[in-house]
Amino acid sequence: MKDNIQVGVTRKPFGVNGQLKLHIEPSYLEDVLKADVLFLEIGGQQVPYFIDDFQDVGGLVVHFEDVESREQAAKIVSRPVFLRSGDIIPMEEKEIPLETIEPHLKYLHYQIEEVELGKIGEIIRIEIFPQQEMAFVDYEGREVMIPLHPSFVVKEDKENRVLTLALPEGILDI
Repeated sequence: MKDNIQVGVTRKPFGVNGQLKLHIEPSYLEDVLKADVLFLEIGGQQVPYFIDDFQDVGGLVVHFEDVESREQAAKIVSRPVFLRSGDIIPMEEKEIPLETIEPHLKYLHYQIEEVELGKIGEIIRIEIFPQQEMAFVDYEGREVMIPLHPSFVVKEDKENRVLTLALPEGILDI
């Protein structure tokens, strides 16, 4: 099961018939919705749970086969959720654009280029801070934060997934 990829975590029971709230990383939501089985880590092992159905109740709720009560669901809360790597849909084949799920993730996995410095690196994650969105980029072997402020954007190449920015001098040294 080492080829499985962690895509989220189970949350709390929902309802009385064994449903369970899930937190799924937005980039894996479509993959999870199209899967027939999820793996939950229990006792150090990844145990398969076959999906009966999903509901959207302001959050994703799953009902697994053979989980029939709230008590059974309560036994599998706060468990890492995995998908088989073969169930991950390539980004270019996904039908649900990531930005419709989480608009702030529109630039995830874009390459960053700076007008003066050239290629900086790939955006590996994006976090929202009170003041702005921050892109985390692997730059020269270390992780740097780059503000995704609209005034820094010079050009967006959606086809090649490249974002060209004009950054303030010294921002990559912080």
